[in-house]
Amino acid sequence: MSDLRQRKLKDNTSTPHISTRSISLKQPRRLKKVFILLIVLALCGTYLMGLFAGQTQWFDGLAKSLGYESVYHYAVIIDAGSSGSRVLAYKFRVPFTVFGQPNLDLVEEFFEQSKPGLSSYADDPEKGADTIVQLIKKAEFLTPVEKRRSTPLIVRATAGLRLLPKDKAQQLLQHVSKAVAKLGYDIGPNSVQIMDGADEGIFIWYTVNLLHNLMDGETMAALDLGGGSTQITYQLSDSEAHEFPLEDRHVVPAGNNITLYTHSYLKLGLLAARYGIFRLEAGDNNTNEFTSVCVDPIVQREPWVYANKQYFVSGAARPEGMKREAAYARCYELVTRYTLRTLDWEPRRPPRGSVAAMSYFYDVAADAGIIDVMRGGTTTVGQYRASALRACSNANVEQPWACGDLTYVVALLHDAYKIREHDNVSLFKKVNGHEVSWALGLAYTTVMNRMAAAPAA
Repeated sequence: MSDLRQRKLKDNTSTPHISTRSISLKQPRRLKKVFILLIVLALCGTYLMGLFAGQTQWFDGLAKSLGYESVYHYAVIIDAGSSGSRVLAYKFRVPFTVFGQPNLDLVEEFFEQSKPGLSSYADDPEKGADTIVQLIKKAEFLTPVEKRRSTPLIVRATAGLRLLPKDKAQQLLQHVSKAVAKLGYDIGPNSVQIMDGADEGIFIWYTVNLLHNLMDGETMAALDLGGGSTQITYQLSDSEAHEFPLEDRHVVPAGNNITLYTHSYLKLGLLAARYGIFRLEAGDNNTNEFTSVCVDPIVQREPWVYANKQYFVSGAARPEGMKREAAYARCYELVTRYTLRTLDWEPRRPPRGSVAAMSYFYDVAADAGIIDVMRGGTTTVGQYRASALRACSNANVEQPWACGDLTYVVALLHDAYKIREHDNVSLFKKVNGHEVSWALGLAYTTVMNRMAAAPAA
C-alpha cells in the first residue's frame, strides 16, 4: 500500500516584425479566412485528443479492427474473512492507448466461497490452509498455465484474524503461505498477510467507483460491513481535509491524486457487534448464556456460534401489552450504547457524495425485504428503522436476530456515520455482473503498479 499512501515553459514568445507596406484592403478578408481555418483545425485537434486521452470504446474498437493484439493480465485474490473465505480471480485487458497511461478493462471474473472463515481453524491451521488451497484450485481455469508464474496470488485475512491471539493468527498465516507456494503462481514475501483495516476501506472504495466508471469524476462514498469490522471511505475536499485525523487521510492515484478519508472500526462488524451487545447485557461476564431485549421472548436458548464457540441466546421477558415502539426503543438504547462506546473516532458529518453500502448492509436489508435479494436497490435509514420496528414486535423464530441486526444497522448509519433519516443509501452486491468486493480494488492496483514498474525494469 505504500504506492497508495503517497503524499503527493519556457516562454519563447517574440514579437513578429510587421511590414506596414504589405497591408492592403484585401488582407482583412484573407486573415479572417485563415483565422476560421485555424479555429476549425484547433477544434478537430481538441476532439481527436479527447478521443485518445479518454480511451473511448469506439477508438479501442477501431484499433482492434486494424489488428491490435490485446494484452491480458491476471490476478487471484483470497478474501479470508471472519464469516467465510472467498476466491476472486480476474482477467484484465489493456485497451489500446496513444496518449496518457495505459488503463485496464475487467474482462472476466470468477467467484467462489466457503464457510466457515479461516479464523475458525485457529486450532487446526493445516486444515484451514487446505480450505484456501481448494478455493484457489476452483479458480485455476481462468488463468492460462503459461501465465500463472507471472500472475499475482494474494491472500488477505481481515477482522477474523485481527481478533485472534497473535500466535494463533501467525500460525494460520504460515500454514497458508506454505500451502499456496506450491500452486505455481507468483507468490511474494508479502503475498499472505492480515489486511490493514484502512486498506480494506480504500480497496472497496476503488471497486465501487471502478465498476461505476467514476474515477475521473465525483466519486461515491463506500461503506462496508463485515462480520468483525466495518469501514467507511470517501473523498475529501481540500477545504475539509484538516478536520480529519492525519492517520485516516490517504492520497491515492486515481486519474488525478485523490485524498480519501477511511477508517476501520474493529468489533463493529455485524457478528462482532451482535456478540458485544449480548455481552454488554450480561454485564461483560464470560458466559455462554445470553438473555437479550433485542430477541423476542418466544426464542429460548437459541444456539449461536461465534468465533468457533457456541452460545445460547434467549429473549428477555416483556411486560404484558408492551407496544412495538417500546420494544424497539429498549433494543435501540442498548445497541446505541454499545456502538458509541466502541467507536474509537466519531465523525462529525455524513459522508461526502452519494453513498454505496455493501456486505451485511445488503444482506440485512434483503432478509428484511427492503430490497430485492438479487438486484439490490436504494434505501434509507428511515426504511431500516421501520423494518426494525416491525421485527422487534414479531415473534419470528426463523429470524431470531432480525430485531437486533436491523437496529444495529440503524445505529451504525445514523448515530455513528451521521447519515440522515431520509438520505439515500445504494446497496450493492454486484455491479454489471461483478462482485462488489475490495478484492477487485486490490487486484486492479496490483496489476497497474506492475505495469507502471515494467518499463523501468
